[in-house]
Amino acid sequence: MLSSAPAWRVSPGVLVALLAALGFAGWAAFEPRLFNDGDTGWHLATARWMFANGRVPTSDPFSWTALGKPWQAHEWLAEVLLGLGERVGGWRGVALVPGLAIGAMVAIVGAEAARWLDWRKVIIALTLLVGALLPFCLARPHVIAWPLLAGWTVLLLRAREGGHAPPLAAALVMLVWANLHASWLLGLGIAGVFGLEALVAGPDRRGVLIDWGSFGLLSGLAVLLTPQGFEGVTFPFYVSGMQALNIIAEWRPTSFVRYPAFEAWLLALVAVALWRGVRVPVLRLALIVGLMHLAFQHERHQAVLVIVATLLMVRPIGEGFGRPAPVASLPLGWLPPLLLAGLIAMRLAIPTHRPETRANPARAIAAVPASLRAAHVFNSYSIGGTLIFHGIRPFVDGRADLYGDALVKDFWAMHQGDMPRFRSVAAARDIRWTILERKAPLARALDREPGWKRLYADRFAVVHVRQR
Repeated sequence: MLSSAPAWRVSPGVLVALLAALGFAGWAAFEPRLFNDGDTGWHLATARWMFANGRVPTSDPFSWTALGKPWQAHEWLAEVLLGLGERVGGWRGVALVPGLAIGAMVAIVGAEAARWLDWRKVIIALTLLVGALLPFCLARPHVIAWPLLAGWTVLLLRAREGGHAPPLAAALVMLVWANLHASWLLGLGIAGVFGLEALVAGPDRRGVLIDWGSFGLLSGLAVLLTPQGFEGVTFPFYVSGMQALNIIAEWRPTSFVRYPAFEAWLLALVAVALWRGVRVPVLRLALIVGLMHLAFQHERHQAVLVIVATLLMVRPIGEGFGRPAPVASLPLGWLPPLLLAGLIAMRLAIPTHRPETRANPARAIAAVPASLRAAHVFNSYSIGGTLIFHGIRPFVDGRADLYGDALVKDFWAMHQGDMPRFRSVAAARDIRWTILERKAPLARALDREPGWKRLYADRFAVVHVRQR
């Protein structure tokens, strides 16, 4: 019988972790806030372009301000996955991709936590984890990379626990990661910390250098195997050095007012560590502190800290509480895959749509006459990706790396109401219409500007047209 077969038996802790992962995956796959970011639009448009042309784009095919300019579609693999989701089930399929990625990440973290914590503490840890990640749960490539981040960290932890380097074949994770999202660079850094820890702790330093060095070298070579080659390796450094990043919300410093769940996760971690007298190996502590610095410096790095620090801390915290006594496994290993199949079927069967938001002002876009859509537009940053999705060439979108510091800074000055600059650019570049967030200073200024007329407005966006 299936119930008595060893392959179908699972420990209670792991079962709870898998069921929690399915629960969070189900929540995410049916959560409309997955589509709250305009970048989803240009990611899907890139997938459509690749399906139509059979290759990864090397120049911008979408905007009117940077058309034909060299562009690194460094997240092409994630875009293919999102695009396949769209082909299979429309917005239902698109939602399923990040939903499954979130579930996979939670399953990996939960299974590792279940080795050191009892099932109640596993649930608490996973709830705090997902709560802190909630603002970043979007239909974007960084979410699809979360399982790789979690799996990579567990791989390194298990290697150190076993007193050996990871298998060389594990470098294939970095190959996939480098084609999925630029966070691969942090993955290499994490591996470097574990390799250094092995070197410091091990008596056979020559053997450690050979084994961990070979793994590190192979992982480093793997990141070169992308359509961008060496330029893909330099890309994260170029982006992180851009002066215009402070204009982009996810690159701004973290505020606990905006992210209370992240604050709750951090305070809970510190409180438990102090309460139980948790001891963390010094290099792992340095890694956590370094990731904490990145998370405080840039909002987008909160997710990396939360996932990696949770994995690094479950063993010390478990030892602080006392590792739970072994319990008999349950003949319920068949349940998670059955529920997963049901979740996928439900998500693909139940209709959904992309809700109207400030990043997706659907009615405002629909109000623009077809004859005007081909003309040059000035748009809010958050709306650019949605315009691309609808076949409209934007002034700017979420690809700040493509547009460069100068254009992004000019855009922001105009968006904030610098009318002399806007008049000059509009005349020189023949801007015929604008679509702006309702609260954009430029939208209010155009209401008073001679020669411009409001065409449409709702609670999300305002459209103005230049009169001739």
